[in-house]
Amino acid sequence: MIRPDITPDAPVEEQPAIGLIGMGAMGNMYAKCLSQAGWKKIYVCDLPTKYESLKEAYSDNPSVHVLRDGHGVSRISDWIMYSVEAEFIDRVVAEFGPSTKVGAIVAGQTSVKAPERAAFEKYLPDDVYIVSCHSLHGPTVSPLGQPLVIIKHRAPDDALHLVESILRPLGSRYVYLSYEDHDMVTANTQAVTHAAFLSMGTAWSCEATYPWEHGYYVRGIETVKVNIMLRIYSNKWHVYAGLAILNPSARVQIDQYARSVSEIFKLMLAADDKSLRKRMYNARDAVYPRPV
Repeated sequence: MIRPDITPDAPVEEQPAIGLIGMGAMGNMYAKCLSQAGWKKIYVCDLPTKYESLKEAYSDNPSVHVLRDGHGVSRISDWIMYSVEAEFIDRVVAEFGPSTKVGAIVAGQTSVKAPERAAFEKYLPDDVYIVSCHSLHGPTVSPLGQPLVIIKHRAPDDALHLVESILRPLGSRYVYLSYEDHDMVTANTQAVTHAAFLSMGTAWSCEATYPWEHGYYVRGIETVKVNIMLRIYSNKWHVYAGLAILNPSARVQIDQYARSVSEIFKLMLAADDKSLRKRMYNARDAVYPRPV
């Protein structure tokens, strides 16, 4: 049994075997951060077609061992993280989950947890633990001080503490949630927000006119909105698709957002200035209530 308070300074033979299935941007970030911290037994894999290129990429890092598939990673690792898109998590866990080492701890790095939970409960053996996670930032952002969600779903406290020890070198701030709470929080704080900014970018693209070219509205809070839109568009599409489409908690917000946009657009087309102003001011007062 690996000591729950183990650190990267421990002898190699005492360190946990860390497994990463899926070496996209986030998988690579974890591999690099954990190996730089001193963890020596990191086993990774990706699609079979990427095996040779992945070996080449980590040829100068003796702490990262590239394996051919998730079976090899699952059989040897004490902690395994699936870093794959939410839409593929069921298929990947179905293939590699049954090979999980007895007593291992399994996590997922998916941005929406409902499909991940279903896959883990369906395909993982009963003699393994589930302590999932989710770094709430992109792979190009330093994890230092960023929120890192930890979900103790099916595990004793010792397994949770071991996960905390493995991830501590990231320097992130732990946030403890359930699977349901995670999806509700991300739906409330990200799904509709991202949809709004993606709509802005799409509108500018369709019109072939951009605020930073003609200078309109690029000042104050509008500068922040433009920068957030550009940042969202610069990241991977599957993150936002997962938040909005696969997250059951987001459907209510997305449906209401779509209805509101349609109703406001109708008021504009009808030139109903009075109703439009009333709706906008009601929304303002609901979000920013006036002091009594």
